[in-house]
Amino acid sequence: MKIAFLTEMGFEGKIPSNHLNMRTEFAWMYALEAEHRNIHQFPNIKDYNHVFIIFPKGKTFLSAEGSSLSNQPNPVSGLLASDIVTILKQNNQKVYYIQEGPHWWYNDYELSDQINFYNLLVSCDAIFSHNEYDTTYYKGLVPNKPVYALPTLMIEDNISHIVPKYEEKAIIGGNFARWYGGFESYLVAQEFGVEIWGQTSHAMRNGEEQLFNHLPRVMWNEWMEQLSQFKYAVHLMPTVAAGTFSLNCAYLGIPCIGNKSVDTQRLCHPELSVDIADIESARNLANKLSTNQDFYNKCSQEAKENYNRYYKIDLFKQKLFSILNT
Repeated sequence: MKIAFLTEMGFEGKIPSNHLNMRTEFAWMYALEAEHRNIHQFPNIKDYNHVFIIFPKGKTFLSAEGSSLSNQPNPVSGLLASDIVTILKQNNQKVYYIQEGPHWWYNDYELSDQINFYNLLVSCDAIFSHNEYDTTYYKGLVPNKPVYALPTLMIEDNISHIVPKYEEKAIIGGNFARWYGGFESYLVAQEFGVEIWGQTSHAMRNGEEQLFNHLPRVMWNEWMEQLSQFKYAVHLMPTVAAGTFSLNCAYLGIPCIGNKSVDTQRLCHPELSVDIADIESARNLANKLSTNQDFYNKCSQEAKENYNRYYKIDLFKQKLFSILNT
């Protein structure tokens, strides 16, 4: 079986198991033994059994993350206007769309680009979403189109040596932008009564450094080393996406309070998953984690067990190959 992944990244070839930045899309490629190809080279991509497309979100999409709205032409529009899926299907057997970011991201585009994006979905053989939460959206958007939830994945080769330290400090999963819900996460994390840390990203707001510490941006394997130091985590991110933060925490046994619409959160941290608007329950859970050691230990152990139950690479491969072989 010959599989290709198309993204805006420039490299070509397969992902090795010891890749230093094994984020989710790289983990998918590795698990499926897929070749990566640059999306702009689509006319030359031929003779694959399965082609997965991850379209770049585009410049205007950054406005939802707190960046300035750009008046420049959308960088994705050229690709969508061209009949990329039709050309790929002429030269390959099956072509699939993989969700990137929340399912509504294309709504920030001009009308013509929204229609082009919809036509892209209609043209694909199937749609792979981030979460079960997203499947009903795509099934309603494009009726009678096969839609599957594509599980978020971690490759453990570079991180299996990590021993969690569970130091008395908390980490929040995002910055103070609507996209990440960092302000709410910060307020809830105060319930732990410990030092609070967050991540460095393009969505940082001026003044965040006065409220909590920031970890530097690093490769994924280094990120996992950093994350392993923490005892508590909060990620009240309203944007329903791949859920890598919750999954990373589960692997390390770090209890994470987060959005129940995200599969990795709901499945790995069931007792700590809340409706995204229910800040009161999130605060209560944070207080319980910090004052009830038995509850903390139970959530930590369940997170590790649920990671192994739902997110091991063998389970991912079994699911995906069963779909691709139909």
